[in-house]
Amino acid sequence: MTLHSDNSESGLNRFEPAFPTLIALGILGFWIVILSLPMLNGQFLAGPFSDQYATGYAFRHWGAEQWRITGSIPLWNPLIFGGMPFVAAMHGDIFYPTAWLRLVFPTTAVLNFGFFIHYILAGFFTYAFLRRLRVAWSGCVVGGLSYQLSGVIATYVQPGHDGKLYVTALLPLALLALVLALRERRFEGYALFAGTVGLGLLSPHFQMMYYLLLVAGLFALYLTFGEPDQRAISEKFAGLGLALTAVIIGFGVAMIQILPFLDYLPFSPRAEGYGGFEDSASYAIPWSHVGEFFLAGFVGDRTTYWGANPLKLHSEYLGLSVLALAVLGAFGNKRRLVIWLGSTGLLLLLVALGSSTPFYRLWWEVMPFVKQTRAPGMALYVVSFVLAVFAALGVERVELRHGVRHAMAWIGIGGVIALLGAVGAFGVLAESFAQGGGLATTRLAQIEMAREGIRWGALSAGLGLVIVGVLAVLYAKGKIALGVLGLLLAGVVSADLWRNARSFWVYSDVQNELFAGDEIVQHLQGSSEPYRVLDMGVFARRDAYPGSFLMAQGVPQLFGHHGNELRHFDELWGGKNRWVNFGNTNLWDLYAIDYLLVPSGIPELDSIPGYTPVSGYTRTSAGVLTRLYERNAVKYARLVPGGIKLPESQIIPTLLNPSFPADLLVVFDESTDVQVESLSQLPDPFAVEARVEDWEPGRMRIALQPAAPRDGYLLVSENYYPDWRAVVNDVEVPVYRGDHSLITVPVSAGARSIELRFESDDYRTGKRITFASVLIVLFAGMVPLVRGRSRG
Repeated sequence: MTLHSDNSESGLNRFEPAFPTLIALGILGFWIVILSLPMLNGQFLAGPFSDQYATGYAFRHWGAEQWRITGSIPLWNPLIFGGMPFVAAMHGDIFYPTAWLRLVFPTTAVLNFGFFIHYILAGFFTYAFLRRLRVAWSGCVVGGLSYQLSGVIATYVQPGHDGKLYVTALLPLALLALVLALRERRFEGYALFAGTVGLGLLSPHFQMMYYLLLVAGLFALYLTFGEPDQRAISEKFAGLGLALTAVIIGFGVAMIQILPFLDYLPFSPRAEGYGGFEDSASYAIPWSHVGEFFLAGFVGDRTTYWGANPLKLHSEYLGLSVLALAVLGAFGNKRRLVIWLGSTGLLLLLVALGSSTPFYRLWWEVMPFVKQTRAPGMALYVVSFVLAVFAALGVERVELRHGVRHAMAWIGIGGVIALLGAVGAFGVLAESFAQGGGLATTRLAQIEMAREGIRWGALSAGLGLVIVGVLAVLYAKGKIALGVLGLLLAGVVSADLWRNARSFWVYSDVQNELFAGDEIVQHLQGSSEPYRVLDMGVFARRDAYPGSFLMAQGVPQLFGHHGNELRHFDELWGGKNRWVNFGNTNLWDLYAIDYLLVPSGIPELDSIPGYTPVSGYTRTSAGVLTRLYERNAVKYARLVPGGIKLPESQIIPTLLNPSFPADLLVVFDESTDVQVESLSQLPDPFAVEARVEDWEPGRMRIALQPAAPRDGYLLVSENYYPDWRAVVNDVEVPVYRGDHSLITVPVSAGARSIELRFESDDYRTGKRITFASVLIVLFAGMVPLVRGRSRG
């Protein structure tokens, strides 16, 4: 360890070890390694309440398998919700760099690695950003630890939100790039900024990127106008122009994902907004959670949560010691930086609080794209970053012996909090908050269970603050060395945050727990594609297999879990996540439901017309006693002789009518340009079999035997999307949306063969733009290096 002379405004010595970056990386990786040790035993960082279980693993595993089999990324996913675009509807990090690892390594190992490496990167990029701002080394380390282990960030793992973590890790890198570009006028900074924006958009968590770009824009304005600068105004605007160009190029890097997604929006559930102001403000941070900013576990965890949201899988603990150091840092010499970053943090805090304040209504009305989002509480990661920066400045002030009075206050406040926590006072406070919010009648039991966690959270936070105060006082009196102070501050602050985070790092055994097979799954896996399974547990709110479990097993399921399926499918089945029409057998026929999964305890479903039980009740891997029913004759495709047009509002009631002749008529929206003949009576049925001769995701070939005797419509039990292409007898013909959501192809007399394939012009165009943009970023990053070498 060494001391070096510092030329900052203090003019005092600062602690800095030999190999400062390497040692900082080791410290920033310490707690993450501890939390990640079960990965070495093959454990999967996901539990039964993780999105990795509900969707993430299934999407990534299936996508990687298809990529390996076909040599290309799949564009259509037929295994959930009647089929949906794979790229356009977004199925996770399809194009993010870690996705390529899934071609070589097991999906669970790659998902684990994604969490592990991005937690380290979140801390390290914060450290590098602070170093560029010339903050003391110890402050940089504490800032990195405060960010990566902050409650809302360190607990992304329980809900399985890896996309959020990717963007969270990239935020300090984006700001570092802007420092290089706008303050230091290094051209490679613009290239780094463009690449960072592109990576964030490929996460692909657009809402988190929305906040990142907002913060980056405000910080760019600070670097241009908020600091003393003798540059001409034209030069300043030129820098901002280059930064904006970098953002555009960053969007270009992500166009392989963005362009198909933009085309998909009108077909998604969010086409008309998320569902109004209340839905957009859902999963904000209610006032009852604010206490957890200061005290770990104040509103409980998943099993003891007593707050206003439907569930709680994360923590919002910011760290009591971090907050204390941040307050001290806010009154240091970097006033301009503090004001700009502090204002940014306050803005995003108001966003995170959602409808808890009147501000969010204005935000929702004014800001573009906000109506298509919900869960504004995720903006808290920006607040965590701002506080981490301020805490780093606070450590710097402690090293300069500027915070002795603050430290004495910390000892007193921390002692009081620890004492009140030990006697259970904060549990009583939580109960009073719940009663004041009208929650006690439904959450009283949870509050009682949460008391112990609240006690230990307050005790830990209070003692941590006491220790930080004692360390600051001892150092001011010359009792401990500068280097020891920095390392101990980093240890105390991070240990408190780690203690809060560790219970959220839930691991499972993939093969024997989360995705264990059973007799039913084995039977379904032996079926010939295409087929489809309907889990009747929807009726009893007790699915035989939760989420997209069956997709992970390669089994096509009617429903599942995604969140961005085709809206016409949602409408036909009675509303997103409600599916009030799921018991209508007309829809079972239209979607070719071959199998039914019937959990025990639903007596009216013991006998189902047209279906026969495959076996007795079997306990599924999810622990639900279930019987599998099979239907012998299922029409995945049918040749329908007639078509009618109706107003959009009349189509679904018509299809649900038990007397509707689905084999004789297909219904089109009256605005569709398909040609239909006027009918005075029902047409005669076709004596034609539509046989699926070849089928794979996004491609199928159907033979008509015998050939169509007259004009008609081929109706396929797969969702329509404009990227479907049809060839009838080697002639390309248009594809229409029939029966509200299904692929419908007009065929002429004599038609024998119909080939359907899913092809996306937007994907091809986006891929070209991405390739060109990546080349631009690489070229822009290499030019300064080449210039430097040539000058050398």
